[in-house]
Amino acid sequence: MALTSSAKRIFNVSQDMKSPLKIAVAQMNPTVGDYAGNTAKILAWIAEAERKGTDLIVFPEAALCGYPVWDLANKKQFLVEGMKCLEKIAASTRNKKIAVVLGFIDSRKKGPDRQAMSAPFSFNALAWLEKGKIRTIYHKQLLPTYDVFLEEIFFKAGSETKIVPFKGRKVGLTICEDIWDEHYEVKPLAGLAKKKAELILNISASPYYQGVAGARERLLKVHARGYGIPVLYVNQVGGQDDLLFDGRSLFMDGKGRILFQAPAFEEGLFFCEWNERARHLPSNSLRTGPQTSCSEIYQALVMGVRDYFRKNGFKKAVIGLSGGIDSALVAAIAVDALGKDAVKGVTMPGPFSSVGSWKDSEALAKNLGIEFETRPIKNMYKTFLDRDKLVPFPVPRSPNLAMENLQARLRGLELMYLSNSESRLVLTTGNKSELAMGYCTLYGDMAGGIAVIGDVYKTDVYELAHYRNTVPMPINFLEEEIGAVQTTLRDKKRKVWTVKKVIPEATLTKAPSAELRPNQKDQDSLPSYDVLDLILGLYIEKNLSCDEIIHKLKKKIPAALVTDVIRKVDHNEYKRRQTPPILRVTEKAWFGRRMPITNRFQG
Repeated sequence: MALTSSAKRIFNVSQDMKSPLKIAVAQMNPTVGDYAGNTAKILAWIAEAERKGTDLIVFPEAALCGYPVWDLANKKQFLVEGMKCLEKIAASTRNKKIAVVLGFIDSRKKGPDRQAMSAPFSFNALAWLEKGKIRTIYHKQLLPTYDVFLEEIFFKAGSETKIVPFKGRKVGLTICEDIWDEHYEVKPLAGLAKKKAELILNISASPYYQGVAGARERLLKVHARGYGIPVLYVNQVGGQDDLLFDGRSLFMDGKGRILFQAPAFEEGLFFCEWNERARHLPSNSLRTGPQTSCSEIYQALVMGVRDYFRKNGFKKAVIGLSGGIDSALVAAIAVDALGKDAVKGVTMPGPFSSVGSWKDSEALAKNLGIEFETRPIKNMYKTFLDRDKLVPFPVPRSPNLAMENLQARLRGLELMYLSNSESRLVLTTGNKSELAMGYCTLYGDMAGGIAVIGDVYKTDVYELAHYRNTVPMPINFLEEEIGAVQTTLRDKKRKVWTVKKVIPEATLTKAPSAELRPNQKDQDSLPSYDVLDLILGLYIEKNLSCDEIIHKLKKKIPAALVTDVIRKVDHNEYKRRQTPPILRVTEKAWFGRRMPITNRFQG
């Protein structure tokens, strides 16, 4: 029934009488399976928010157990432990005024389904905790199974829309994909609007990729304006295996205006205040300025390396330094993530390595302040080739493919030996362009514990390297006495920052080369990287067919070249399956692009 004018006026007056809602946004970096550590952090943040007079604290999706959990979701003991911790957190709210919204994994209340025993029996869930009790539990309705998501495999879908009355307001509950409803028949937000929700909470574990922040803002704006309902979006932050989470939690009013936004790639407890009568940004809003693609990607990679080491108990890294741009960028990221004392660089000159490459590696290590060692592979190479008189020595001017790959594998052997003897994790240095084309060696340069830039195209590698040479970094990453400090400034916390060109100019300007044969250049085997990356972007990121790419680029790039590039991408799927985890920074990373190895389809 439509409201009369007088009824509308009464409704508006009652809205104005509501006191502001004080909200704590718990942008948390959980560790998967670390119930003790995650619970301790959750309890500490609840206590802090309570001390500050907060009405409501909201944690991300699956904050109690971390996300994603994959098959842990169907382990009975995992679920039992989670419920114990949830009940402990609920009990902590006894005699407190604050309410808690928290993501966790819920087990099925009833007995086994009549379906196969392998069917999922858990739910991606949200708990509302208040006054010492679990007030309500909501089960995520939309389960994504695309790109990097596999939720339908591990979870059952919820079927009920939920509203919680809280301090005179109707609060609607959603979890991540519930608001990405364009391609689903079920529309959770429409159901909440029908129930007259006045505020929508969305707890998320939404992974980062370049451009995702803008996509999220556009989506939330469409929903907020379309339904006329404010939305509080709380996102996870941190690295989990190959996935990176950027946070950037935000509060958007019913007109699509951002009233609050938490920073990217930063864990923390942030506070905002919602007043329906507000027509301006609250004084305590934390709206961060725009970030460039380079700064976003660089921060994401640093965070990913740091969390991969911290969460898995690794302490030190080792990197093969070739004097090239890829290993230089990985070394810089590693130092910024772990500190210079935790990183070691090793150069391993072979029979075709230039003196300049060795010097550039040494200069990089000196600039970064890391431990540096030279371990030549020439003798091992000679021994291997001489052993069964495979080839005469000195090596012929045109080594064959096996002889080229042997050099890469001997370097991998050296690095893995150091990994074991010095308890260091090997960081691989191959980029996305090389992995796409198979321009990499199994058990050679692909050997390691994590692929730092395996989702970064070569052209972007150069941009990131130039960015690292021009951006201020905390001075604890670098020794003050190393070189001349170009610029020094101080932030609000009086922490000293410095700008220093750590990547040598020669590394930035030399023609890229694997140096596995005399005068070798990457462009002997590959198109120029600007051309190659254009084709790869259209094929991998945009999922265009060979014919579509040829048509799109017909005036720029020969059809035969496009066809050859795509053929090599498809042929080298078997290599990419054997890489270490690759940190994801693009919309279509290798893990999300599930192509069969055995595949004769062309196009």
